[in-house]
Amino acid sequence: SADTTGLMLDHLLAQGARRIALLIGSERRNSYLEAEEVYRALAAKRRMPCRIARADEAAGEDGGWRATMDLLAQDPKIDALCVPVDAFAVGAVRALADSGRRVPQDVAVITRYDGLRARTCEPPLSAVNLHLEQTAQQAVELLLDHLRGETRDRVRSGPAPTLVERASTARSRRQSA
Repeated sequence: SADTTGLMLDHLLAQGARRIALLIGSERRNSYLEAEEVYRALAAKRRMPCRIARADEAAGEDGGWRATMDLLAQDPKIDALCVPVDAFAVGAVRALADSGRRVPQDVAVITRYDGLRARTCEPPLSAVNLHLEQTAQQAVELLLDHLRGETRDRVRSGPAPTLVERASTARSRRQSA
């Protein structure tokens, strides 16, 4: 969502990033369209070069690797990657290593989903806790309420996403490099 992308981009900026690139899927998903819109607005506001790469979801980590290599060829001074798809983010980390760049000292990387890939990547990826368990529980409760005829609540707001900072964006590591 737009809020989640904003959270990721704000974190990268707070860590000192000034040349952020966005890597999203090539499909026309709402989440990708929103991420691109938020990113373009930030790039325009900060007069930052707009660097967007797209990868085919079916290519997974390899798609993230290829797209990152393309981004680095376009702009070798990229200092951060916002990569909502965790498989792409892991591929991006591999591409950065293959191109002689260190994460986070040279390029910070953040992803949207705080899942197994984010936690086990080396370095571990900063990510967003979407609180999927609580959101799913609320959805089930709302459905059960409706099945019982209790329709006063048509919408419930889920918990706000929260940032999980890990080594892939750690400012202290970026400053000491």
